[in-house]
Amino acid sequence: KRRDLYLDKAQRTALLAACEGPVRELVEAAMLTGCRAGELTSATRASFDARTATLMVTGKTGTRQVPLSPKAKALFVRLAKGKLPAAYLLTKDGGSRWQHSDWDELVRAAGEKAKLPAGVCLYTLRHSWITAALMGGMSTLEVSKIAGTGLAMIEKHYGHLVNDVARARLAKVDFV
Repeated sequence: KRRDLYLDKAQRTALLAACEGPVRELVEAAMLTGCRAGELTSATRASFDARTATLMVTGKTGTRQVPLSPKAKALFVRLAKGKLPAAYLLTKDGGSRWQHSDWDELVRAAGEKAKLPAGVCLYTLRHSWITAALMGGMSTLEVSKIAGTGLAMIEKHYGHLVNDVARARLAKVDFV
């Protein structure tokens, strides 16, 4: 089902500022990677390669290597510092592993604190990442590979965004 709740950069920044404790790191990781929550919470220190700026994630669609932006790399460098290879990169207070949906109420509360629309959840950040990536000019193929979703799914749910970007690019081309 197509998601309609998209957070623009100012809203994402406000959400991040409203987060407290370890959920802030989880929210930031979701904002910067487009990964699913379970992929992020199961990533270990060994999953992150600072040299290649990549994060190996495993989840719903198998295992894939996610290239990291400079901001994402900086976050994961900080998260990985001093951790053994088997240690989880993202943990709750006290270092325990996030379990499915442990973050739901925390993200919802941060959304309310930031005065964001109702319905904000961690998955909203994935949708917002995909939307921002496409609006920023990344190809549907690049986005589908990084996000770990099918090209047909990207085209079905985000095709209207690609057309907007294409029109803007077409306006810059001198055809005649």
